[in-house]
Amino acid sequence: MHRRRFLSSALTTAALGVGGVWPGRRAAAQAGRPRVVVYRDTTLPTLGAEAATPRIKELVHTTVQQALRAAAPQAAWQSLFKSEDVVAVKLNCMSQPHVPHPAVLEAIVEGLGTAGVPPEQVIAYDKEDRDLISAGYTLNRDGPGVRVYGTLGGDGAPGYSEHFTLKGTTSFKLSQIVTTQATAIINVPVVKDHFYAGLTGALKNHFGSIHNPEDFHFLNHCDPAIADVNRTGDIQGKQRLVICDAVNVQYNGGPSYEPTSMYPYGGIIASTDPVAVDAELEVLLRDLRDQFGLPSLEDDGRPPVHIKTAADRHLGCADVDQIELLAMDLTPPTPEAGE
Repeated sequence: MHRRRFLSSALTTAALGVGGVWPGRRAAAQAGRPRVVVYRDTTLPTLGAEAATPRIKELVHTTVQQALRAAAPQAAWQSLFKSEDVVAVKLNCMSQPHVPHPAVLEAIVEGLGTAGVPPEQVIAYDKEDRDLISAGYTLNRDGPGVRVYGTLGGDGAPGYSEHFTLKGTTSFKLSQIVTTQATAIINVPVVKDHFYAGLTGALKNHFGSIHNPEDFHFLNHCDPAIADVNRTGDIQGKQRLVICDAVNVQYNGGPSYEPTSMYPYGGIIASTDPVAVDAELEVLLRDLRDQFGLPSLEDDGRPPVHIKTAADRHLGCADVDQIELLAMDLTPPTPEAGE
């Protein structure tokens, strides 16, 4: 796998006319190839919430538009969602404060609104109420606006399915948010290394949709459990979009929050292929770890083998040479002295 210099800020314009490509990586716009879109504003991690919110929302809409090859953001959202959909948004709130920014959820609600989906048909969820609260989200089970609640929590929590799901050798119960409430899923991970799995991204995020993720953490780098969870009909069949919050990236010490290993990446990443997203995130983590003098995840004894397993189980593409990577740095230029 050749180095794509994810960390470079010098970007060239793609001949496609939609975004750009990282130097050393040629855009491969061919039918059937998955597209992963990476847009950055490296000032984002330095901005307060009020200033960052509109910029994050802009990046979300732009990356979704380009991921769907649409003429406008509204067309992208309308191509994936219908007014009757109930859309579950899977957040990752386990490692506060490294959690999805509320602005990402706000942008999703705006986008879904252009497709006719009202806020009351959007469920922002994670494993437990307390994780959402700790991450700064306000619970809302039945009031106006976006629903926000965990699979577990107070009265009225949906809980897990009564029956186990068995995929291969992996047995688990799925959140009833996934099985009975949602007709569509948007996956919103953050980016971090993981002590057992090597990498937490789109695929690993759905360990927060099952009742027993701890059963698999000590088994072969969570493999094939991560892939098996993602190939259930209720996840594979309903998940339509991945929007990765890469404003900050944790390249070491995960999955718990480790402030000394946070990199201010300033990115939003979108794709309809969760495996392709994770394959590109593996490159990003490798480059970051190399920059800071750390061994690769593989050399550190925790390779993210679940990515290839997921591809082998037909969940997406893990071959970076077959992924169309579009990237652009939208960081505002710094005013020159005297201006």
